[in-house]
Amino acid sequence: MIDDRLPLLLLPGTLCDARVFASILPSAHATIVADLTGETDMVALAESVLAHAPPRFIALGFSLGGIVALEIAARAPDRVAAMVLIATTARAVPVSQHAQRRAQAAGAKDAVALIDEILWWSYVHPDRIADPALHERVCAMARDCPPGSFARQTEVALSRFDSRPRLPGYEMPVLILSGTDDVVAQPDTQAELAAGLPNARIETIPAAGHFVTLEQPALCANAIARWLVDLSQGVLTPLSSHVPGTLEVS
Repeated sequence: MIDDRLPLLLLPGTLCDARVFASILPSAHATIVADLTGETDMVALAESVLAHAPPRFIALGFSLGGIVALEIAARAPDRVAAMVLIATTARAVPVSQHAQRRAQAAGAKDAVALIDEILWWSYVHPDRIADPALHERVCAMARDCPPGSFARQTEVALSRFDSRPRLPGYEMPVLILSGTDDVVAQPDTQAELAAGLPNARIETIPAAGHFVTLEQPALCANAIARWLVDLSQGVLTPLSSHVPGTLEVS
């Protein structure tokens, strides 16, 4: 049984802040937002987050934040009561891609230009490409990140471990959320993540890309709320079958 008074430790993704979670958080839980913009190494970042985190918490990570959550849980499993991994992969970045990723970071004029020229077109569902409100929310977060955040977060991403061999050792309950049309955290990586974890529940959100929490906030909020209620009642659900937009408990 998970204490429903435990705080949520929010771990935003690259060029994101707490606004990426704004419409999906349950009101009953206190929240603490981790700063993922100041380090250039995954281990150093995980240790920094742990140094400022409460003694015990539920980690809620989006994209890079979910990868950081996996590292935190590996280093301090007794402090992580549960995890929500949103649009997250357990895989490392292949070494063959490191130079390209660094060149992309070095060549970006600024964070908003990076979003407009590269990221936007693959990070949202095709139906939302022309959504000005969604575009502004994403760009506003990027504008407000400290200078150099993308380069530092790129180094964090490149320094991460392949967590797949570690997955069976994560004994805390985990909720996995992703969009059906996410080309960054693709469905096969989500199934791989869920299959490796001993106590995972998975839900795929329809008509959503990588920014699933901003594209389909109501469905994400409902999935998280149901999962937290189950945890508070001692229902620790193993990997379940699912169809888009629903959650079937086995």
